[in-house]
Amino acid sequence: MVTEYKLIIRTGTRLGAGTDSTISVVLVGTRGESAPHVLDKRFHNDFEAGAEDVYTVSTEDVGEPVALRFSNTGPGAGDDWLLDTVRVAAGNRSWFFPFYRWISGGTTVEVLEGSARLPQQVQSEREALARRAQLQARQAQYVWRPPEATEGLPGALDISDKRPLPKDELYRGLTEGSYEVVIAKTLASIKLHLPMLAKTWNGLVDIFDFFKGIEMPKLAQRWKDDLEFARQAVQGINPLHIQSISRLPEGMPLTDADVHGLLSANETLAQALEAKRIFLLDFEILDDIPMYRKAGADGVEERRWAPASRCLLYLDDTRQLRPLAIQLGRDAEKAPVFTPNDGEHDWLAAKVYVRCSEGNAHQMVAHALRTHFVAEPFVMATMRNLPDPHPVQKLLRRHFRYTLAINEGARKGLLAEGGVFDDFIATGGPDKGHLQLGKKGYQRWKLSDNKPRLDLERRGVLDPAVLPYYPYRDDALPLWDALEEYVGGVLRHFYRSDADLAADTEMQRWWADLTERGLPVDKLPCRELTRVDDLVDMLTTVLFTVSVQHAAVNYLQYEHYAFVPNAPLCMRREPPRQKGVIGPEDIAEMIPSKSQALWQVAIGRALSSFGDDEEYLLHERGWREEFFQEPELAAIRDRFVSRLRAQLEAVNARNARSEVPYTVLRPDRIPCGITV
Repeated sequence: MVTEYKLIIRTGTRLGAGTDSTISVVLVGTRGESAPHVLDKRFHNDFEAGAEDVYTVSTEDVGEPVALRFSNTGPGAGDDWLLDTVRVAAGNRSWFFPFYRWISGGTTVEVLEGSARLPQQVQSEREALARRAQLQARQAQYVWRPPEATEGLPGALDISDKRPLPKDELYRGLTEGSYEVVIAKTLASIKLHLPMLAKTWNGLVDIFDFFKGIEMPKLAQRWKDDLEFARQAVQGINPLHIQSISRLPEGMPLTDADVHGLLSANETLAQALEAKRIFLLDFEILDDIPMYRKAGADGVEERRWAPASRCLLYLDDTRQLRPLAIQLGRDAEKAPVFTPNDGEHDWLAAKVYVRCSEGNAHQMVAHALRTHFVAEPFVMATMRNLPDPHPVQKLLRRHFRYTLAINEGARKGLLAEGGVFDDFIATGGPDKGHLQLGKKGYQRWKLSDNKPRLDLERRGVLDPAVLPYYPYRDDALPLWDALEEYVGGVLRHFYRSDADLAADTEMQRWWADLTERGLPVDKLPCRELTRVDDLVDMLTTVLFTVSVQHAAVNYLQYEHYAFVPNAPLCMRREPPRQKGVIGPEDIAEMIPSKSQALWQVAIGRALSSFGDDEEYLLHERGWREEFFQEPELAAIRDRFVSRLRAQLEAVNARNARSEVPYTVLRPDRIPCGITV
């Protein structure tokens, strides 16, 4: 019996999405396949970017369609076609084929029917074959790097001239172009407005001239203030270090006389510690990490420093945090403890060194490692082992867009030998201290460290009674809870019992691939993937990491780093070893050089940029790409959106009362994944 199938085909909207190539289709169903049909309407420009084209295919009844096999006859990359979706209708029946991927010129691709199914729910051998064929093709594209290439770090995608980044992963431009273009434009704008800047560099004065052509960070007017320094510990670029302590750190000699007048009336250090009014920022991870040291062509050696510093903060009677004491090293004999009772320049220098320590730890550990690079193994395992109709693939896919591309860009442009980090951060350079720092952070890390409630509890700052003002905590926890409910709702819709997960052969291969090549099993919450609760916990952590956590440690980079004296990423002099010898001219000589400052401003601006096609957790008019079509899943998504809207209202209300708003964890400004 001949059946008419109506195909409603939507082409993507990205630049170059359309094609003039000849496109043909074969309908693949449970009863067989149609002959190839060329999709071409007379006097019509088919498959234009953003267009929706309708075609009718008459063929023998193929049964339940399980795939559409598209062939693109174009000979080159210019003929590539970005297919978004296809809706197929026959009589009163309809099927949906979401794709949102490229079909390259000269290739044939099967687009699978979009109903979400576990492999044990597949009802026909033809559908099972289509799933296996899709994974075989993906495994040829998404190949793990050799273990020796990622030793001491998470597994990653292997990219070479012979096997480039898959086109589906290619990085899109930012609003002002690619992030490399943002860097170039920023450097050009700064240099344009500094033609008369003297060769003599006075960083504390001349830095204001950098911002004649670009926006001035808001903190520039208050960066020296102690309250501002403490504020950055709870809502700055790296709000993950502050911890409550009940005793002084070992090797940090501090007496009541040292802090005279800095505590409440008649309060001793011991009493303040017992009352949980003392907090610690500790960057001991920098201990033993080699710093930049290299002789130039003239024989002059350049050195940079970022000490393993630590800082005590005090919660005063007004319930505000203030820095109380700073030690720029671990050796009490070589590293004196500075307090606000010391000279103005001593105290300012001490705070600047702490911010430099924080910056180096932030860039390589909190940011690069604990978001970008620990996410990559999950992207790889998902692309290699879960076909498009698998519910976990559908759940994760939007949150993994562009992550492989930006990670590769960071490896080549920032981290590689001769990369940008060698130009201006303290741990860069010939000894590759920044890579050693990343490996040291990875050695200590487990996925559970990225769970905010556990992390806050471990640091003793979960309770608002202990630390009243902590915007990162107060914004992150409701978002975690919303994500956990959303992920749990989706997964438990398909996995009605632990037995369902154990029987999911595709997910078991995902787990084996992840643990054999991506992340050692001892860094994950379970040794075997047999409990749905463990999968919910793990995937919630992954989605929180790539969205909320990445936003927290990334999108304040311009505000935090661009005004370089606030947080220099290298210091050009060794930390002071005695008090009373620093003057204002010394601080200007300590902070980055003009060229280093240029890089720091440009990189901060680029990494704080949003894409022109950015998709946010709470996205206006809904997410653009919808992978689930089941009504029950729509209800789960709508509940998630409702919780995000309520959280946005709460954030806006608090920020309206705040002297310094904290906006990076607004749900409508948190990208779904790591895109920069």
